[in-house]
Amino acid sequence: MTMTSDNQHSDTPHYDIVIIGAGGGGITSAFEAQRRGAKVALIEKHKIGGECTHSGCVPSKALIDVAKSYHAIESSTSHGLHEIDVASGFDFARAMEHVKSIIDGVYAHEQPERFHGMGIDTFIDPSGASFVDPHTVTIGDHQVTGDNFIITTGSAPRLLPTEGDQPVPFLNNENFWDLRELPETIAFLGGGVISAELGQSLARFGSKVTIIDRGDRILRSVDPDVAGYLTDQLVDQGIEMVTNADATVCSTTADGKVCIDLAVGPDGNKTDEKLTVDQLFIAIGRVPNIGGLNLEAAGVEYTRHGITVDDSMTTSAPHIVAIGDVASRAKFSHVANFQGERVVRNILAGTTEQIDITPLPWAIFSDPEIGHVGLTEAEARERHGDGIQTFTVDAATDRFRTDSKIGGFIKVVMDENDVYLGATGVGAHAGEWVQQFTIPIIKKMTATEMANVIVAYPTYAEIAKKAASRFLRTKL
Repeated sequence: MTMTSDNQHSDTPHYDIVIIGAGGGGITSAFEAQRRGAKVALIEKHKIGGECTHSGCVPSKALIDVAKSYHAIESSTSHGLHEIDVASGFDFARAMEHVKSIIDGVYAHEQPERFHGMGIDTFIDPSGASFVDPHTVTIGDHQVTGDNFIITTGSAPRLLPTEGDQPVPFLNNENFWDLRELPETIAFLGGGVISAELGQSLARFGSKVTIIDRGDRILRSVDPDVAGYLTDQLVDQGIEMVTNADATVCSTTADGKVCIDLAVGPDGNKTDEKLTVDQLFIAIGRVPNIGGLNLEAAGVEYTRHGITVDDSMTTSAPHIVAIGDVASRAKFSHVANFQGERVVRNILAGTTEQIDITPLPWAIFSDPEIGHVGLTEAEARERHGDGIQTFTVDAATDRFRTDSKIGGFIKVVMDENDVYLGATGVGAHAGEWVQQFTIPIIKKMTATEMANVIVAYPTYAEIAKKAASRFLRTKL
């Protein structure tokens, strides 16, 4: 067990705020509380940094960057260069070691000693935190008490139910980063974000990738027009999509491959198919990390979806809040960070102000990227009726042309008074330029106001102004 604490010789050290979970939300909460003068304890079960640093955001974006670079070299002729053959010298293990070096570099700034130097007592033990009573938790051989608690233990990949003594080996976002041999064939079970991002990267390296989903399309949370555009791009890049498919049985073949029995087709008319691959990646959702916390002892209510909170992230125990994946359906690191700052301010001010995460920007780091903020067209119609307006502009402004990245579009959603409600885009760096609409949505700006903004030329962000000015021209 790692413990860095000025109170390590005290039987039961006491804190203003005890933070359980040292992922992004926990780190942000600890820094915010320490800056505001609180006495803070930070408790972690594994490594500081959590999933984002070790198995989520950081490694996935590092691998995506490698795949983009590899693809750019392969596509050299589209930029007026001579053809370059890189496939013969590609080393997947070396690429994964590079990813590991990125993780290690980030983690170097998240060592317990750093927090100790700031005056944040840090407790790390694989047993994790467990409540003894509403104001006391144990961690390993230590016990700490606190006036207030922040639970930010995150979530874990949902596992595939298995039968028998020989469970089927599978990958998920936790053990994938140990892979050093590029699979010749791989199936992703679940058509969400991670399947699109990592599936595309592996396909660019040379794997034969299949994405399987129970629905009629992948990326079901995304605007259907945008999701459809990206799906077509992935198919063009050689990824096979199997939709309306239920995985009924998974088994291991004699030569170590994975055989997946599928029922494919619309309900009532399914046919049986088999798919055999070298690796199976399970991406069927996430579950909250609440096991072992003994929340009952603290008087904290929860369901299978996570810890129950009100709009200030306060649990059924008034001195305990929960943030991030363990309490929010919006499972993003930036959501946990945002909530972490604000719950600390509420705790230290003795308030329970609402923590509103709308409008929430997010991105999918495929190639092309998807970016979104605010309401989708379907959500806007549900809330505002048929009075909403949508306008679409192709991602073909001059910067897209200079970089040979024409393709995609932005769809903006407005009410009947031209006030912005949402925006979704797909195209090069869409995760960056769609966020141009975040403040306009918050401030209830109109298309006219956006059209009057000066935007640097030539930039990708210019598309936001183009969408406004071209929309206004159609009204003339």
